[in-house]
Amino acid sequence: MRRVTLAVILFSASLALAQPSQDEIPAVMFHSQTRLVLLSFHVTHGKNYVADLKQSDIVLLEDGKPRQFSIFDSPATLGRMPLELVLLFDINPRIEYFWDPAAVYRFIPQWNQELTQAILEKEAADIRVSVYSCFGQKLYKLCPAGTDARRVTAAIRGLLTPRPTLEGIQAFSLSMPPKRDAVGRGPFTNDYPTSYFVSAEHRGWPMEAAIGTLNDVAAAQDKVARVFVMFSEGIGATTTVPEDVGNEALDLGIPIYPVATNYLGHIEPQYPRNLFRMREFEALGKMTGGRSVEYTSIDAAALERILENVKNDGLSQYIVGFVPSSEGAAQEHRLEVKLVSKSSGSLDGGKRRATY
Repeated sequence: MRRVTLAVILFSASLALAQPSQDEIPAVMFHSQTRLVLLSFHVTHGKNYVADLKQSDIVLLEDGKPRQFSIFDSPATLGRMPLELVLLFDINPRIEYFWDPAAVYRFIPQWNQELTQAILEKEAADIRVSVYSCFGQKLYKLCPAGTDARRVTAAIRGLLTPRPTLEGIQAFSLSMPPKRDAVGRGPFTNDYPTSYFVSAEHRGWPMEAAIGTLNDVAAAQDKVARVFVMFSEGIGATTTVPEDVGNEALDLGIPIYPVATNYLGHIEPQYPRNLFRMREFEALGKMTGGRSVEYTSIDAAALERILENVKNDGLSQYIVGFVPSSEGAAQEHRLEVKLVSKSSGSLDGGKRRATY
C-alpha cells in the first residue's frame, strides 16, 4: 500500500440575495436539482495519506444503501480532474485593537506573478484559482476560476483597493440565512445577546459571504474538485454561526480550510466570546474534511506556504461521483463513502447531501 507523507502543518443555509443593482448579479440559490454529484475524502494511515486505494476498496451509500458511481479520481489516477483553490479574504475595515486588514495581509504588496505561477504549476492535475473578498454586506468576485497568473496576481494585489475603482469584478449583496439576525437588534436567545461580540457593530458579514462563495462556485456543477480557503477572524455582525457555513459546504461536498487570522498571540482573556467564535470558525476544517491554521499576520512566504499545503492536500484526496438519473421527482439524498476494509486506514470527509 503506497502512502504519501502528510504535511506537518495543521489545517486542523441556503443564501437568498437581495435585489441587485446595476453593478451586481444575483448569486445562485442552493438546493436546486444537482446534475453532477461529487464527494471528496482523504484516507490516512497514521501520519501518512493512503494514495493507492482502488475503486473496489470503497462503497458509496445513498440513504444508507449501496449505489453505483461512475467517477473515481484518486491520487494515483493519471489525468486527474482539475483542482480549484477558492480563496475568500475578509477585508472588513480596521477596528481599533481588534482588526487591521492591512497589518494582517502583509503579503499584498509582496505578492507577484512568479509566486502565483508556482501555485498554478501543473502537477497531477490542472490547478485553478478563484479569488473573492467580503466587505460589509457585500461579496466581491475579484477573479473567476482560471489559470491566468497575471489576473490572479492582480486580484490578490488589489484586495484592499476600493471596490468601485476596480473593473471587471462582480458584486453580490448578501442576506442572512433563515432564523439569523444582526447583532444588536431583534429578539435574541441567551446564546446570542446583543453584547455577544466586542465591536460587532463595526464588523461585516463574513459567514454570509462564505455561504455566497460556496454557492457561486458550486453553480457551475462541472467536473472539478474544489477546496475552499477562507481568511478571516471568523467573527461577524450577525448571529450566523460557522456551523451554518459548514452545513452548506457539506451539502456541496466542498472541504473548508479556515485560516484564522489576527488573534494568535493577540487576544486577551477578557474577550472570551470573540475567541470562542474564532475557535468555532477553525472547527469548520474538521467538520467539512479540511484543516485549519492560525496566523497573527500573513506575509508572502506564509501565504505561499498555506496555498501549497492546501493544494497538496487537495491533490491527495479521492473524488467519487455520478450523474443522477433525470427520471422521477427530485428529492434530497444523504450520501456517504465508506471503506470496505478498516485495515485500509481512516477516512476523513466523504459525506454530503444532494438533491436529484
